[in-house]
Amino acid sequence: MTENSLPGAADDVAPIETYDQVLAEYVRSGSEAALYQASLLSQSCIESGMGPEDIVALHFESLEKVLGSRRPLERVRLLGDAQQFLLEVMIAYGVQYREYLELRLKESLRDAESQAELGRTRVLDAERLDRERSELLAIIAHEMRTPLTAALGNLDLANRSLERGRTDRVSPLLGSAREALQRLSRLSADLVEVSRGTAPELRFAPLELDDVVVQACAWAEAAAAEKGVTFVVERGATAVVVSADSDALLSLLGNLLANAIRYTPTGGRVTLRQGHDQGWAWVEVADTGIGMSDEVQARIFEKFYRAPEARGVEVQGLGLGLALVRQLVDGHGGRVEVESALDQGSTFRVFLPLQASTAREEQSGTAPEP
Repeated sequence: MTENSLPGAADDVAPIETYDQVLAEYVRSGSEAALYQASLLSQSCIESGMGPEDIVALHFESLEKVLGSRRPLERVRLLGDAQQFLLEVMIAYGVQYREYLELRLKESLRDAESQAELGRTRVLDAERLDRERSELLAIIAHEMRTPLTAALGNLDLANRSLERGRTDRVSPLLGSAREALQRLSRLSADLVEVSRGTAPELRFAPLELDDVVVQACAWAEAAAAEKGVTFVVERGATAVVVSADSDALLSLLGNLLANAIRYTPTGGRVTLRQGHDQGWAWVEVADTGIGMSDEVQARIFEKFYRAPEARGVEVQGLGLGLALVRQLVDGHGGRVEVESALDQGSTFRVFLPLQASTAREEQSGTAPEP
């Protein structure tokens, strides 16, 4: 297929019939025209009533057809290109779906204005719901960056390992990439629920904190290595069980680790420690980065707040990561603490209540007040 023969947004062809063609053309040529067609696909998906989870499923069905019986080294290379393609589709979908929601809100406002006082109430309700939904959409879109970055990083490492003949490393790296993509799929399902007006709920279950820490660290190692930051993990000597939502813990640990790496200069150090004491499990993320003033520390958990020092390191950002950390920690009945000083780094500590049976086994007395 040539670039001129790529299907456009105006074609009367369903996305499921064109996705295979556009994806195949992009992984073949890597052209800007094919990437542009990927963004156009998102509009067709919205018009067809497809949600983010449907798009992810369609992507992997098409990817299987595109990969076919290709050799392992080529499959790894194409997987990286395919993830960039999916990211383009999902970003365009989010932007266009937001515009679609705004259009719906404007229509609601026009109807409400014709109904006097009752209409005024509907306007206020519509605005409040739209703000809440927009915030949730922004948070989930923010969270989608972590598994996508982890997947792409592990696929890149797998590709390098194949080129160097280190085939023993490929399978674990691809497994980690698969876990990240599964996390992305779950976030896509949450995005669907939010778009329908339902906020995702925490799903509590007993789990070993160490399992979540290992996965979060595996995703952070690639980012630390790429930036030249030393990443040290000091895990607890004994297993710690908490009642928690595993995805939520991955989100809060992923945000803390991502921030620590992002705001630590090359040659610096990020350290994760974990343990338990007096009925509480704790995880600590410490860095040697830019640090924060007392004034900034008083506001870092506010939604959409970004410190001037943070904007100096990275202009783009929503200011949602730490707000989400606080929200998820509160949802687990825990607390988060921070110690920091400008140019001297920061330390964040998250405390979570131990599973009841584990806490009873401790012999250290009464737990501190959260």
